[in-house]
Amino acid sequence: MKSKSFLGLAVALFFFAACKKNDPVTEPPVKPPIEKPVQDPLELLNDSASFTIDDQKIVLTTIASRGISNGKANKKLDSVVKNVEYISEDKNLFMFGRFFKLSNENRNSITVTFLKKYNKHEIEKNQNTTLLVPNNKLDLLSTGERKFALDFTRDNAQDGVAIELEGGYSGLQTFGYSSLAYHSALNPELQKDSKFEIISLQKLKSGKYLLEAKFNASVYHGDGSNIKKIENGYLRLKLNTEFLYF
Repeated sequence: MKSKSFLGLAVALFFFAACKKNDPVTEPPVKPPIEKPVQDPLELLNDSASFTIDDQKIVLTTIASRGISNGKANKKLDSVVKNVEYISEDKNLFMFGRFFKLSNENRNSITVTFLKKYNKHEIEKNQNTTLLVPNNKLDLLSTGERKFALDFTRDNAQDGVAIELEGGYSGLQTFGYSSLAYHSALNPELQKDSKFEIISLQKLKSGKYLLEAKFNASVYHGDGSNIKKIENGYLRLKLNTEFLYF
């Protein structure tokens, strides 16, 4: 009886082993490695500005505000009645400005305003505000050199760029006082050795733009006094043209 039992067990093990041998072995599927998209390092850059004044380097990395200015162009003084200035302007032109203010923890700040006159047919009213904006959003910020608009807020006849400082250098700017009656126009020689250039305007993969500019300038009070020099100026802005105040 025992020999028959051992024989039956042996036969069973044989068939089991044969079945195991003939069964295909299924390996678990190998998942391909997940490739993370390579992020453009330019996308990681933020708004920044820096410059040297009085041998002191000032770095500003906080965007305090950005906005738009609408103004009359080619203003002229018609009369002054009881200290009130009555002014006329070119009805066919319009002065548009886009400004960016950057600051730091020491309450220093710089405001850079880009300015250009447009014909009335080159602008349109923003649907959500009363502001007028150019049809071409980036025309104002194209690469190239800009002159300093010395008559910004005054005559508004000059295209270009304007700079204003606050904080430790509050009251210093590249343009004059706004009054046509009580302050003279600034002498262009004040910015004789100055330069402002947008050196790059790149479209990023995200659809945003990265602007870079270099500059040096004279800054002073609105009457041209107390002159100081800005050297080694650098400006970087990330722009999202889907928004009005990009």
